[in-house]
Amino acid sequence: MQPGTIRRAAIVGVLILAVVAVVAVVWPDHRPLTPLDVYLRQGTRAATESLKRDVDQLSPRGADPGPAIQRLNTLGFSCAAPAAAAGEWNCTMRRPIENRQMLSMEVILRVERGNVTETSARIWEINLR
Repeated sequence: MQPGTIRRAAIVGVLILAVVAVVAVVWPDHRPLTPLDVYLRQGTRAATESLKRDVDQLSPRGADPGPAIQRLNTLGFSCAAPAAAAGEWNCTMRRPIENRQMLSMEVILRVERGNVTETSARIWEINLR
């Protein structure tokens, strides 16, 4: 091996790492922010309150649960209808997050005679280790 080969290889390696670091920091993220990401960036507690507030605005007490169910479906929730005109719409979603954790979300709309009587929302993290 010629003298200085290891030194030149180390310099090239450092230059490659520097270029990758600069590109990673400067390069803009062109992915659009999804409506679900808007909720989740608030943190689990604030996202829960915000999600419940939005569900209550779309389908307030005494109204049809349809608009809220439709919105939850567009966010990616899976909704199960009650067996009769009285019961619960149960909408759930699970999404993996960093460090081998799972984010679980649940929205329940209680209905009686086809109209909303109560809503609840929960968002929590599950450790998969």
